[in-house]
Amino acid sequence: MFKPYENGTESHAIHDLTLENDLDCVNLYGNLQLTKDQAGLAAAKALQAVLNDVVKALEAEVNLPEKIQRAEAGEVENPFL
Repeated sequence: MFKPYENGTESHAIHDLTLENDLDCVNLYGNLQLTKDQAGLAAAKALQAVLNDVVKALEAEVNLPEKIQRAEAGEVENPFL
């Protein structure tokens, strides 16, 4: 189960949308199409559940800072080129 901000190495996928957990950040990247059908509804509910957990985790913080300072990730040279 994806628990926001608790495990810095955990990731979860909803179709082609990836959610990566870090201790001070949750990253979302990729693609997710919410189609107007049962599959779209299931994907939307899965995304909603994760985002609800993120909001709960943030609201539970006693001293939530205005903004954290994060080191910017630099570009890494592609070893396959």
